[in-house]
Amino acid sequence: MSSSSVCQVCGVSIHRAAYCCKRCKKLIDRVDTRRKPNREARLWALKQAWDGEGFRCYYSGIKLIENNSKDPRYLTFDHRTPRQEGDVVVAAAAINDMKSDMTEEEFKRMIILLANHFNGGSFDEGAFDLKHWKR
Repeated sequence: MSSSSVCQVCGVSIHRAAYCCKRCKKLIDRVDTRRKPNREARLWALKQAWDGEGFRCYYSGIKLIENNSKDPRYLTFDHRTPRQEGDVVVAAAAINDMKSDMTEEEFKRMIILLANHFNGGSFDEGAFDLKHWKR
């Protein structure tokens, strides 16, 4: 009988009584001072972000940094809809900060309009009608 199993996120060997490795559990259990995190949602987000070697940002696809919160590529959990704990993805800190209180669709629209503006096009001011903005 085997005394180990594999992490539900990254697949490394773990003790049979555990559901994930110490590394992934540490990410799932990160403290959020604003609200109680949804562990199942975080577990799902980490599984989706794992590429076999590391975690990738949901929005950009870049490889994320896990241990340096000062790095713009630091792994964070982003609420696809602000303040909805059950629907999170893994995102680079810089992108999560840019997205702020926007839904995923609002963020995508804002980025596309900004890119259009930077390339000489117009910007639809209606993009600033943000449903969840709380500043």
